[in-house]
Amino acid sequence: MPDSVLIKNTVLYCDLKDTTKYDILVSKGKIIRISPSGQISYSGHLIDAGGYIAAPGMIDIHIHGAGGSDSLDGKRDSFENISTTLASLGTTSFLSAMVYMPGMENPHLQVAGECTGKYLGGAGLLGIYIEGPFINLEKRGGIVPESITKPSPDLLEKIMEESAGSLRMMVVAPEIPGTDSIIGRLTNAGIIAAFGHSDAGYEETRQGFDAGISHVTHLFNAMRPLHHRNPGPLAAIFENPQISFELIADSHHIHPGMVNLAARLAERRNIACITDGISGMGLPEGTYKYNNREYISKNGLARYLDGTLIGSTMGLGNIAKNFMNFTGCSLKEAIDTVTVNPARILGIESSKGSLEAGKDADIIIIDQDFNIKNTIIAGNSVYKN
Repeated sequence: MPDSVLIKNTVLYCDLKDTTKYDILVSKGKIIRISPSGQISYSGHLIDAGGYIAAPGMIDIHIHGAGGSDSLDGKRDSFENISTTLASLGTTSFLSAMVYMPGMENPHLQVAGECTGKYLGGAGLLGIYIEGPFINLEKRGGIVPESITKPSPDLLEKIMEESAGSLRMMVVAPEIPGTDSIIGRLTNAGIIAAFGHSDAGYEETRQGFDAGISHVTHLFNAMRPLHHRNPGPLAAIFENPQISFELIADSHHIHPGMVNLAARLAERRNIACITDGISGMGLPEGTYKYNNREYISKNGLARYLDGTLIGSTMGLGNIAKNFMNFTGCSLKEAIDTVTVNPARILGIESSKGSLEAGKDADIIIIDQDFNIKNTIIAGNSVYKN
């Protein structure tokens, strides 16, 4: 792998009306300089972008698997397969979403911890995202009942220990007695407490925010709907400019009109588009297994055989494209939902999420339809179409 590279002949995603071609100089995994083509004197390794668009590498903060592998496999090669599959889809960093099974062995936590921050061949693993186990059974969605239990500070300590310092986010249901202490411990440890898989009403949701919840898992899904006499969590979410949230803009989990509504009601900087992707992502349509249950992957969507939604098999680029089409926003605004916004939510915007000198050279080359032409991670081309 070369220590330096010049990515030449590209258009920047920030303003497509500016047809100036730019060159991006990268050294030791960092962006050194971005200048109009021809202004950088360089004779080393070159990547010709062919006039296509350069954008920051996408960050998926909620994904369970891809390429036939799952975060629960408990194997390093599974994370490597997820990593390389995501890179082929333009995702350069991700949180590994998973569940925890109380009273059972959970080797996937240790393996995920060992893989966090390590070279996996493609997208970098930023840490662990656990859905549960302190969530509401009635709003479990595709989560198996065996991975749900009552809030327990001792169990939380055990989970944090098994995660080996890699736990970055945990989903909790604030209406369940005992969750306040869980939320407090998470926030004190610098772990994001997220609202989700909850039957909380308006006031209970606000109380959860007051306790320290700062983020919302897959908005609209696995929570109460909006009602004019019983507003539920959505009103509490939209009225609070400090709360970030995830959107699965695949047209299946959320109607396009609701994606547009959320984009209009919320601060755009708070929106992170996600895939909630599972193992079928990057594979042909067909029948596969998740949590030892068969599911069908079709049209970018995964459903158990009983029809329960469990996740998307659509790449993050197509999710961002849908967001742009559903809301009428610019290409840059759509890209922000999968780059700088998730980076800001995770507190890593100083190194990732935008094309600036000094930041990590995680860069994708795309066309205006979000087709991936080249994925560059830490200055190295890991995928080319």
